[in-house]
Amino acid sequence: MHAAAAGRARGRRYPRYLPADPGAFVTSHQEFAAWVAVNRDGRVIGHVALHDAAGDPTLELAERRTGRSADHLAVVARLLVAPDSRRAGLGGAPLAVATEHARSIRRRAVLDVVQDSAAPIALYEATGWTRLEEPLRLALEDGRHLDLWSYVAPE
Repeated sequence: MHAAAAGRARGRRYPRYLPADPGAFVTSHQEFAAWVAVNRDGRVIGHVALHDAAGDPTLELAERRTGRSADHLAVVARLLVAPDSRRAGLGGAPLAVATEHARSIRRRAVLDVVQDSAAPIALYEATGWTRLEEPLRLALEDGRHLDLWSYVAPE
């Protein structure tokens, strides 16, 4: 989420701030796995990725909470669902795929989310993710900030 600093505000949508280069936002040098969801017509309606945890704002909290180092964690990132496909339960499937892949390579999944993102938070909590004890404030390059919660996947 932290790469979404530049660009125009998008209210409560994700990314909160649309990057000047959306392609660079979706394809990060930290990414080591990614998936897309397509509808019956073949249109991409969702995306999720796993990123290396080193350098992620969630890392310190996740290491303390799980007792695992960065190389044993994976950050769920860029969980996106097309606006016209939301509220159809589509976020849970990509999240489950990414979480299971992290487990299959012996990593525990973690993520961060803007604190006022009610729908994603409800999804994470309904699927057993645990909110870490401390909020995070992420300073953006343009002087704005994001207030985040960090979550860790169930074992």
